[in-house]
Amino acid sequence: MSEHQSPMAEPCPPTGFAAVLAWLERAGDRLNPILVKETRQALKSRQFTVWFLLILIACWVTTIGGAALIGPSIYYISSGTYFLYAYYFILALPLVVVIPYSAYRSLASEQEENTRDLLEVSALSSRQIINGKLGSAALQMTLYLSALAPCIAFTYLLRGVDATSIALVLAYAVLACIGLSATGLLFAATTRQRQGQVLLSVLLVGGLFACFSALLSAASAVLLVDWREAEFWWGHFGVLCLYLTTLLIVYEGAAALTTFSSANRSTSLRVAVVIQQTVFLAWVAGLAVTLSVNKQFIVFALFISSVYWFAVGAIASGESPTMSERVRRRLPKSTLARVCLTWFNPGPGSGYVFAVSNLGVVTLLYLAGMAFIARNQGASVLEECLIAALLWAYVAGYLCLGWLAIAGLRWLAPITLVGAFLVQLLIALAGSVTPFMVIAISDRIRVVNHLVLQIPSPVWTINAIMTGALNATQQTTVAVGVFACAAALLLVGLSMAGREARLAPLARPKRVIEDDLQQSPQAEATPVNPWGDLPRAEEV
Repeated sequence: MSEHQSPMAEPCPPTGFAAVLAWLERAGDRLNPILVKETRQALKSRQFTVWFLLILIACWVTTIGGAALIGPSIYYISSGTYFLYAYYFILALPLVVVIPYSAYRSLASEQEENTRDLLEVSALSSRQIINGKLGSAALQMTLYLSALAPCIAFTYLLRGVDATSIALVLAYAVLACIGLSATGLLFAATTRQRQGQVLLSVLLVGGLFACFSALLSAASAVLLVDWREAEFWWGHFGVLCLYLTTLLIVYEGAAALTTFSSANRSTSLRVAVVIQQTVFLAWVAGLAVTLSVNKQFIVFALFISSVYWFAVGAIASGESPTMSERVRRRLPKSTLARVCLTWFNPGPGSGYVFAVSNLGVVTLLYLAGMAFIARNQGASVLEECLIAALLWAYVAGYLCLGWLAIAGLRWLAPITLVGAFLVQLLIALAGSVTPFMVIAISDRIRVVNHLVLQIPSPVWTINAIMTGALNATQQTTVAVGVFACAAALLLVGLSMAGREARLAPLARPKRVIEDDLQQSPQAEATPVNPWGDLPRAEEV
């Protein structure tokens, strides 16, 4: 370049509206491609156009017709509640029924069009796929809310409804839309067979309309009750905690079913289950301390936890006993990690120990809570402690029996996760109902003492202890029989689970290491001290 030739001027950065457009373009490039694709398809679809026009027409008819029916008295009476309920009916139908079913169809259509396998082997992770489809549902929900926002604000001006009630009912609709959309994605990811998809589609539609009716009932109750009471907010806080933790489980389940069959599908779900149980325990403890609940409430909460962990154990113990090499390469290596984290790995043995140990921890915490209540109220809690121990023993015993039955049946035919859960459920129901059936159809057993025959039934045992139908000697007999059987089955279950715990982690093959290095190359050399000296070649 000569002395008289000026250098090329650097382009000036955009300013004003051009800068905003440039930022939006860069942000759009960083968005989830699934979100972009699903949003384009949804907004251009006939379904969205028709429903959006129907909502606008319904709002216009409701506003004009309602004002005409009320007449001039609209200036004097409080009619905001009636208008809000009408608008809420119009809003809840697309949010609770249309959008969740569209989310279900968006993932189910991937299977019908033979694009689901291509989606799973793409560079996108399973969570990115679920996030994109959930984001599309959330965007549609936002558009529907924007259309009805002026009408809902109009109800506040008509008096009869406060801002808190409006915010609560709108929060119900928003949370229901997100949760049901995630549930629809979980249903779509559950099975790849067409017959199963048809059955799940029918069940989902029925459940969505049931949720729509329940949402309208909840909104009607909120508009009528006094929300200033502490019980009202404690109840809502508990429902919110249940919703958020269940949404986490549903989300992780949908993401797990959208990935490879050889991937680890269990660890994230088990972590989510532990989080939900922890939040539930914290809510129960806060409720017991704040509102001074009685011991019957603690027993009921323990019963809920026992049923919960039986369901978790029935699903976890039905997993495949074969662990893929992909999973074994990521097993914990240190002794402490193997002791603490092995039970979060996939497998029926780790699932059994995971459920039984967690219920054991919950039982100990409930016993501590009962001791706290006994100290404050001066009441005896010996029967409640016995019930807590018996519930744990029944769950541990029946889960092991079901696991043994599933392991035996798998020698004859392959059993899916749903089939394994049904086997566990049938064995528990048989143990609870069979003693009553035998006593009812046999005349000879009626005249003798049938205490031993009814011990396998947790329903009869817990009810008899709570109602005082058993004396001290009979309670001791029942407790010894149940604990002896549960201890024997627990030892069998632990010995079988020990085989999984002894599996050693595998080393990564050379090709896997090379692929990982290509996907995440080494970072450039950077200074290692404040003076800016680069590391030496041998250190890199």
